Amino acid sequence: MGAAESKGGTDTIWGCCETRTAKGVPRTENISSRLCGVGMGLDSQLLAANRGAVVTCLAKGGPADQAGSVQIGDTLVFVDDLDVRELMNNPHSGKYDVSRGISTVLANALLGEAGTTVRLGLIRGDETKIVYRDLKRAPLKPGCQWISAPSNPSAN
Repeated sequence: MGAAESKGGTDTIWGCCETRTAKGVPRTENISSRLCGVGMGLDSQLLAANRGAVVTCLAKGGPADQAGSVQIGDTLVFVDDLDVRELMNNPHSGKYDVSRGISTVLANALLGEAGTTVRLGLIRGDETKIVYRDLKRAPLKPGCQWISAPSNPSAN
């Protein structure tokens, strides 16, 4: 899955470095072999409604999964100096180019050269404190598994 593609209600816009071309990113060259993410997916319905950027899945063995510092259910509030809450609350302020959607703005912030670091600001659950985590972007294995929370963990 490349940038800004959706599957099952989850945007996996950070799982690049495979052989696919990223959607919504300017195509001056084939970026799929250059750009990498941290292997996490966000809830596309919340993104589309400008209601938040909640982690819904992690690429097994990807940077976010290996670090253990990003959890399913975390809310992404910063990507380096990009304030995700400001982007959601005021997308047409002129500060960000949202002509291709908020997912594309986030993809452009999260994707980068393999081995470079991206700083994520996350809020866990009902907490209010922002926790910052630095992750190195890396290629994901083609066909890697995506880990997600059970749809109803209390059901037996």
